[in-house]
Amino acid sequence: MEPENHSTIQRILYQIQQMNQEERELLILRLNLSSEEQLLNFFSEPIVPIEDFTSFRVHKYLLLYVPPIIIVLGTIGNIMSFTVFRTNSGKVSTYTYLSALAVMDLLVLYVGLLPLWIAQLSDFDIKDQANWTCKLVVFLGYVCSDSSVWLIVAVTVERYIAACYPLQASKLCRIRKARYIVFVPILALCFVNCHFLLTVQLQLESNNTINPVYICDAGPDFSDFVNGVWVWVDAVIYSFLPFAILLILNIRIIQKVWIAKNERKHFLTTERGDISFHKGKNPSGTGEVSKKLTMMLLVISFTFLLTTLPMNIILIATKTWNEQNQQQRADFFLAKTVSELLMYLNHSINFFLYCISGRKFRRQIYTLSCKCIHSPAKADSYELNRYQRSPKWSTETHEKVDLGI
Repeated sequence: MEPENHSTIQRILYQIQQMNQEERELLILRLNLSSEEQLLNFFSEPIVPIEDFTSFRVHKYLLLYVPPIIIVLGTIGNIMSFTVFRTNSGKVSTYTYLSALAVMDLLVLYVGLLPLWIAQLSDFDIKDQANWTCKLVVFLGYVCSDSSVWLIVAVTVERYIAACYPLQASKLCRIRKARYIVFVPILALCFVNCHFLLTVQLQLESNNTINPVYICDAGPDFSDFVNGVWVWVDAVIYSFLPFAILLILNIRIIQKVWIAKNERKHFLTTERGDISFHKGKNPSGTGEVSKKLTMMLLVISFTFLLTTLPMNIILIATKTWNEQNQQQRADFFLAKTVSELLMYLNHSINFFLYCISGRKFRRQIYTLSCKCIHSPAKADSYELNRYQRSPKWSTETHEKVDLGI
């Protein structure tokens, strides 16, 4: 340790010894420590720059090189998803939700991840430039990310109705209704998160008279609410409650598909006359559609859980985390960065999940590529002929609505 640093630490320890008990307890609380012994050790240990720790350097590298990859993949994927779903939104109600989901995922990347990456490159953060940008960026970030999750819930609810209540599906799952219902979670989440327009603002971080530094943070009167209460509320809204709903609904859909599978086995063992009678109803085709859609929703649901749950755990863990030495701080930065990038990854990979689990979606992408390469007339002719060849395509029956399913 350099003599100057040693002398500074000695002066700090002397000042602590001169404090009364109440002042020491207040200092312990502000440093997020648990005892007076930790307070003395905090200033007695040699101070090593946090940049010297490997975990902190890895955290910086991840923030520098991973975001542009996620942004590029997410931009291409979400634009292509939106184009496919929007083109067919007049045929199927599900496409309305999925096209809105693509838009929200794209906004999450550009409102949240892009400014984070720019801040790593240039130390310029748009949130810290003005009070109104601070409020607006935080508000939009929460609204877009929450809306993305609840649009997945809306799609799953619609699929649950179609699978478990097929007779009511033709009335409840209409295209016109979907165009209005899609705004319900978005408007509701705007209302839930509108407090950020009041509770966050620019805060003076460094009182340098030449070049003062401001950061976007909770206002003095709302710090406990934003950094304490709302962490739990947001974890419920963004992760825990949606996943619980998705899990329950998908289990019910799986049960329905399993029952349909047993019924198909029963049809195959009945007399030929009975088989001919039921053949026109095509129970196996309907069951196959349900099975494929269920698999896609399960993939999306569990991908959502794996990529967003770590971020909520990290945020909640900070409320009970007391250790503040440099190594632990560096490890925390790394863990927070990894969980945050996983969260943004969730908003960039739905297109690839559609491609993996959806044969018809891949066909639509191929058709879209043909339209870009060849003349519009030839592409339209190919698309029309393909739909004419497919007896499963219907603009009236909800059971046959899915692109990959």
